[in-house]
Amino acid sequence: MTELELRAKVADLYATYAECICDGDIAQWPQFFQDKCLYRIVPRTNHDRGLRIGPMFAESKGALIDRVTAIKETLVHAYRSLNHTVSGVRIVSIDGTLLHARTMITVHQTLVDGTTRLLLTARTFDLIESDGPDLKFAERIVVFDSELLAGALVYPV
Repeated sequence: MTELELRAKVADLYATYAECICDGDIAQWPQFFQDKCLYRIVPRTNHDRGLRIGPMFAESKGALIDRVTAIKETLVHAYRSLNHTVSGVRIVSIDGTLLHARTMITVHQTLVDGTTRLLLTARTFDLIESDGPDLKFAERIVVFDSELLAGALVYPV
């Protein structure tokens, strides 16, 4: 695969990932990850201090599936629609079949009252496994800029 084809494939991964969440197809979200993976959302202040504390953390695809189950069946939350804007998609380096990639994202949510609010702005630090027919996240670290979020973080980023 050429460098240009690889960059296009990575950009497509990020676009389909965002579409999955924004289109409400949350049950498919774990399929973007390897079985053994790391997923974490953490505020910038904690990330800069090396602290892993944040509103979401999972160490396997099974934990991601548990999150989906919680969202669909047990969490009590107002209906919301989401819009993820992904920019600055970049492959930072390649280590064998692992791609070190970064993006910048904003997430807006619209609640039932029709008000749209910025939920978060963030950077992502991702490891993407390129061995196989589909790219899969081995690690996705979402570092959001504020210490507090403007609303409840129900869905993944």
